[in-house]
Amino acid sequence: MAAVVAFCVISIGEPAGEVPAVVHGRAAHEAHGQGPLRAGAAKVRIPLGERPVIAGYPGHRRASGPGEEVFVRALALEAGGGRALIATIDTLLIPGELEEEILRRANLGPQTCLMLAATHTHSGPGGAWNNFLAGWAGSGAFDRSQRDDIAQAASMALTLAIGLTAPAELAVAREEWPRGPARARSDGPVDPALVAVELRRFNGQDVAALLSYSMHPTTVPRSELRISGDWPARAEKYLLEGPALVLQGAGGNATWDGADPARPVALEALRILAGVKALAKVSLACETRLIALPEARASLRVPWIFRRAAGNVLALGFEKHAVQTRIHLGPLSLVGVPGEAVGGLGLRARPDILVSLADGYFGYVETTERWERGEGESGKTYFGPDLSRALGLTPR
Repeated sequence: MAAVVAFCVISIGEPAGEVPAVVHGRAAHEAHGQGPLRAGAAKVRIPLGERPVIAGYPGHRRASGPGEEVFVRALALEAGGGRALIATIDTLLIPGELEEEILRRANLGPQTCLMLAATHTHSGPGGAWNNFLAGWAGSGAFDRSQRDDIAQAASMALTLAIGLTAPAELAVAREEWPRGPARARSDGPVDPALVAVELRRFNGQDVAALLSYSMHPTTVPRSELRISGDWPARAEKYLLEGPALVLQGAGGNATWDGADPARPVALEALRILAGVKALAKVSLACETRLIALPEARASLRVPWIFRRAAGNVLALGFEKHAVQTRIHLGPLSLVGVPGEAVGGLGLRARPDILVSLADGYFGYVETTERWERGEGESGKTYFGPDLSRALGLTPR
């Protein structure tokens, strides 16, 4: 009984200490290059069993059947001796241990520039995080075989993309699109930025497309126990030939409107790309940061009598260090967020584009002012108002 009381009144969470040299298989690193662009892309199916674990909602869920095919899509970029890799996985989130396993299988060293992001489909394969708390909260019961299948597909996609690099040109378009299908689901603004990227050979052949938009992939009802890539996967069929990587922007507080939000997003991306001048020579820069996280803190929405215990549970369930990747490609600047950033942070980051669910997962990232008022998505945060500061999204 005394131990229970102590757990409820004494904090066991402490701010992270010295950052280790390697976190999740990644080391702090900076790389720069400028010159002719080379690019390669690949798309590899994730093999699934008859009743795969589904991620997306609390509890342990399994699909009633294999459902739709889901994929890993990878893009390799090179310029002036520098290389950056971007990959998306049709899944809810990227646990750090999954990223480490992918790097190991692909034989990529700690100084690899990689932005590995989840499309955040709430109907995708889960079971990739060996964490009891995270499993019940939404990532699905840990399934080592399924985790290994996801990791193997990702390593194959990255290896193939690197092997397919060849001269290419780049077109980048972006607009503020307040009339798009994204809608706020809580206090705070939606990030209306739509970014579209086309990579193609000089003969006009498409290499890949990349798209960033802030909108939760929850169009498949929770009650339907089937695997689906949701709207990011459906958007691919409306886009150009080749793999289409869909990145979640600052969509932590964004839901959707309309019967099929994939179609208008994809068609608008094609519209803003039309007529954009392509670049054959670009600057390419990548920075990998290793971050010491603040103390785990329960939301102010938790009744004060339970707040300390809730904070201690969070401290036990999460690691103390995170990885953040920043990639600059010509006019495009992508900033990875190992969590779900809200629209207000996306607006504040301009001209950078935030990429949520990248290189780890540490919950929602709310603005400091909304967290302190208990508004917006603050009830889903794990590290209080200091997480956005640690990630460089809010001035210290």
